[in-house]
Amino acid sequence: MEWLEHIAYWHWWILAGVLLILELTSPKFLLLWLGFFAAAVGFLVLVFPNIPVVAQLALFAVLSVVTALAWRKHRAKQP
Repeated sequence: MEWLEHIAYWHWWILAGVLLILELTSPKFLLLWLGFFAAAVGFLVLVFPNIPVVAQLALFAVLSVVTALAWRKHRAKQP
């Protein structure tokens, strides 16, 4: 569990890759955005390596929730 204390940029990029691959099996495009945000958080960790793990997870969670709500609202307008 020590890796959870020090999440590196490549952890985020692996998560992004997995989410993007999973998107290939889903027609909803939600995992696509989550993959982009995981890659973005990974890039931020690469540029600023001292970002605490809690801040990384909080940033990803906030971006994910905002995207999920925006996508849900968009899908309601465009069936």
